[in-house]
Amino acid sequence: MVIATVFLTIIGMTSGFVLGERHRDRLRAAQVTTTTGGFNPDPEETGSPEPSGPSCPDETIQMATKLNLPSDLYQIFKIVTKNGTTVWICQDGAGSLYYQSKTGGVDEPLVQGENGLFLSQVIREGDREYLATAANGNRFVVNEKQLEVHFAASGKTQVNAVETVG
Repeated sequence: MVIATVFLTIIGMTSGFVLGERHRDRLRAAQVTTTTGGFNPDPEETGSPEPSGPSCPDETIQMATKLNLPSDLYQIFKIVTKNGTTVWICQDGAGSLYYQSKTGGVDEPLVQGENGLFLSQVIREGDREYLATAANGNRFVVNEKQLEVHFAASGKTQVNAVETVG
């Protein structure tokens, strides 16, 4: 019984350490993003230094301009969920990433602050997975399979499956 308790304690401590390191890595990445305005100087992490592909929606470019952010935004990732939410991940010429979402279906116009959400604090989490954090602490994790919304106030998570990847 004592050996089992010691063994379980070691497993618990190891798991806690690994999760803590993972959390610290994400915090460090967020701090780099915050202090550098989203720029990640490692081209291996951000892809090509000069993005190519379709431009991000005009409303996204207008919002970036309004916030005095670079407006040379190109789409590097796009999904549409089964409930009609569209998410774009955009990249500027310096490699900074931006999150733009729109609810209400693909035919609805994008209106910032109503059905649109623009975020400049975006971190690449892995291959085609991105994390965006809003000022209120809500976190948005998007990849080719799903959009996860982690609500800071309630601690609840909403998961929407992806219908199409563009």
